[in-house]
Amino acid sequence: MPSIIRLLCALGLVMSTLAQATPVTLSNCGQQYRYPSVPERVLVYANPALENMLALGVVAHVVGIIGYDYAQDTVPSPAPAGWNKALSKLSATAPPAAESLLLLNPDFVYSASYYWLNSPEAPNRERLTEWGIATYLSPNVCGGQQSATTSTASFDGIFAELREIARIFNVTRDAETLIQHQQDRLRELRQQAASLPRQRLLWWYAGTQTPYVAGCCGAPALLTREVGSENLFADLAALWPTVSWETIAARDPDVIVLGDLPRGGLGDSAKDKIYFLEHHPLTATLRAVRQKRYVILPGYDLDPSVRTVPALHRLIKGLQQQVSPLPIPNKEP
Repeated sequence: MPSIIRLLCALGLVMSTLAQATPVTLSNCGQQYRYPSVPERVLVYANPALENMLALGVVAHVVGIIGYDYAQDTVPSPAPAGWNKALSKLSATAPPAAESLLLLNPDFVYSASYYWLNSPEAPNRERLTEWGIATYLSPNVCGGQQSATTSTASFDGIFAELREIARIFNVTRDAETLIQHQQDRLRELRQQAASLPRQRLLWWYAGTQTPYVAGCCGAPALLTREVGSENLFADLAALWPTVSWETIAARDPDVIVLGDLPRGGLGDSAKDKIYFLEHHPLTATLRAVRQKRYVILPGYDLDPSVRTVPALHRLIKGLQQQVSPLPIPNKEP
């Protein structure tokens, strides 16, 4: 009997190895891509991709991160087990110029950033494929941030991306457990959101001269629908179009949702945004500004990922409490 058990165990190990070696082919952003084996050295572009990998338990494969300031970011609260420990072992990487990228010797690039796969500063997907480096671009950003888009962010889309990354890393069972947990939480949050009044929300991501606001189809549009409200610029067919303050003033939002970005530029933080709104002659006249009707969310909540369900919780709480503005600086930032 022991010999049979050993044989079955060995057979199970062989089958597991074969399963891990099975190539995966996916349609990603309108093209077919092949992933011949589980990646061992992963370069991650942008925070949503990293957090999806953290949630799926495959962050140990990451050898570099582009566009993520984890020292200042707040991970979803409560943070899933092991996130902070995993983050402490990671470090930011220089922008992915060909030489610095090749020095990391990745076999897979997972990007939630359209720019870094379509920029003159970095190798594009075709070049990476020529070098034997597989790639995956988050479906929600296939066309970029300001280009017209026909796809709309949804929780089904977020879960589908998690499932595809799980297939690439051979952790499908873990993905289904994660998705089930998120679906259960989503049902609870939808019940909470049902009692919220319908309001007109302006989502301000960045920029003071010509602000980037949420258009029709990204995570803010999804979150706005979930709370039964209206996105002020849902009529613009782009993820993050730019508009004028005159246009914003003409539409006069009920509530302004502020992305609190850790980048450090003018108008990035929620504190800077509030200072601008309350001191600019035009924006100071907005009803939401006069009444200090702000909801502040971490900047990373404004992109679709595994953190969108926790972001919905934060938005509901903010709309319920009408978050008070942060202290205003004594002098202009």
